[in-house]
Amino acid sequence: MSSMASSSSSNFVALVVEDDRFFQEVIREGMTQAVSGSKIDLCRTMHEAMQCIEVNGPKYQIAIIDLGLPDGDGLTIIRELVKVSPRTPIMVVSVATDERRVIEAVRAGAIGYVVKGDTMLSITKAIEQMLNGINPISAKLAGYFLRLAGRESARDNPNAPIKRLTARELDLLREFALGKSYQEAAESMQISLTTVQTHTRNLYRKLGVKSSLRALSKAKEHGII
Repeated sequence: MSSMASSSSSNFVALVVEDDRFFQEVIREGMTQAVSGSKIDLCRTMHEAMQCIEVNGPKYQIAIIDLGLPDGDGLTIIRELVKVSPRTPIMVVSVATDERRVIEAVRAGAIGYVVKGDTMLSITKAIEQMLNGINPISAKLAGYFLRLAGRESARDNPNAPIKRLTARELDLLREFALGKSYQEAAESMQISLTTVQTHTRNLYRKLGVKSSLRALSKAKEHGII
């Protein structure tokens, strides 16, 4: 996906499902910083969200969904949006941190999960990562994603061969396992962002995957990390 962070688009439409007024403003500000001029469909209940999805589902270029709503579970919204618009990237923003809820959200269709109040991964930064094709994950939840992805990968293709990885590619995998973005990995490894992107493409090719989450699952499955 091409970078849209810090850009302007009058055609960009986002779905935000959040009943807490403080986090409504936090998410709104984060979206404004990431894509100025974007339109936000703000829903405070599951009922409102389901109506918005029925009318505008395929138009949403990103969805940010809280799990705990006054009239239902955010997982229901995620499942419905995936059915209506499977290409819309979905990020959960929630206070829930238990493994069961995280795994349920991923299985429902979320590709990012940010814990409210996370000091290491702000809402603004997470939105920017989503718009740049990175799956934002609060570091404290990375282990849950690894365990889930490992089980899913083993079930889907348990005997897939893995070509030999370079030392730098292994280092990059470890950075991803810590929930770091491309830029953070580049800074930690003291290499350029372009070099990180090149290593990432090589990783995906060798592991036969198309996302960092699947790359981590393959690495975990085969004992690489």
